[in-house]
Formats: sequence, C-alpha cells, structure tokens
Amino acid sequence: MRETIQIRRVRPEEYDAVGAMVRAAYAGDYTLNDEYLAEIEDVAGRDEVSEVLVAVDRGTGDLLGTITVPRRGERLIDDTAENEFDVRLLGVSRAARGRGVGQAIMRHAADVARSRGLDRVVLHTGEQMLAAQRLYERMGFVQIPEREFTIERDIGPLRILSYGLDVDRVTA
Repeated sequence: MRETIQIRRVRPEEYDAVGAMVRAAYAGDYTLNDEYLAEIEDVAGRDEVSEVLVAVDRGTGDLLGTITVPRRGERLIDDTAENEFDVRLLGVSRAARGRGVGQAIMRHAADVARSRGLDRVVLHTGEQMLAAQRLYERMGFVQIPEREFTIERDIGPLRILSYGLDVDRVTA
C-alpha cells in the first residue's frame, strides 16, 4: 500500500475536504460531542500551529487519510517528553478502510520522528476506538497507563488511553 499512496502536507484548498473526511470517520464510529467534532473539522486552525499530513492515492489523487503532527521542536500534548513525537487525529476515509492506509500513515509518522532524532511516537485515543487500538497494538505500540485519564463530558465520561512505540521497533 505504501507504494500506491503519497503522504504529504495538506494543501489549503483541501482543508474543508479533510475536515469533513475526519469528521465522518469519527462521527460514524464514536459518540463525540459537538465541540470535539468542530475541533476535528478545523484543519486550517490545526495546520497553522502544527502540521496536518494527508495520505493521497497516487493514481487518483483521492484523499485517503490524515494525521496531525507537531512542528519540529514542538509538542501537541502536554505530557509528551522531549525525546517523543506526539500525533493526533489519525483518520482514514470510510472508503479507504481496510487498505492499510492507517498503518502507512503511522509508519510515516515513525519515520518523521526518527528523522528528527526522536525515539518514540506517542498518542492518546478514546477507549471506544477499538479499531485504532488494534492497529496500534499490531504495530507494536504499548499502553502507557500512567498517562491515561478520564474526560467528563455532557454525554458521559470518556476514558482516554495512551500508547507509545519506540521508532526502532515499528512492526506490521
């Protein structure tokens, strides 16, 4: 799959399409509040303060997936250590699921971390995001229980899990 997709920085004319793609990917599978769904859709805002990457089909140009990563020397998540590379908002279009897009994006993230001299990729994910957890675990990510927490929301509490992967141990 890696040969058939290109992973690159999002283009401004793609912001709306990427936001809609990720919102559809998340809202179709998870119960999320409107505030978080609005954050998911704000690709332009995220791309101003971090780097939003997209996976694109090389043949058709179709958007397949996305992830948000920090700019060099910065962090997205408060509990990220100096030697870690934190990622957020991995999303794969519903039409591209089952094609290895999420895995290709996560491998790319590990490559970026390695190129920046960082040792580990870290992330948070909701307890209900079982498909994402299976992907992370298949790739060799392990839970970091001391970084997990619960968010109180108007639609009920949500347990947030934390995962990490040493960049030299990427599998699957």
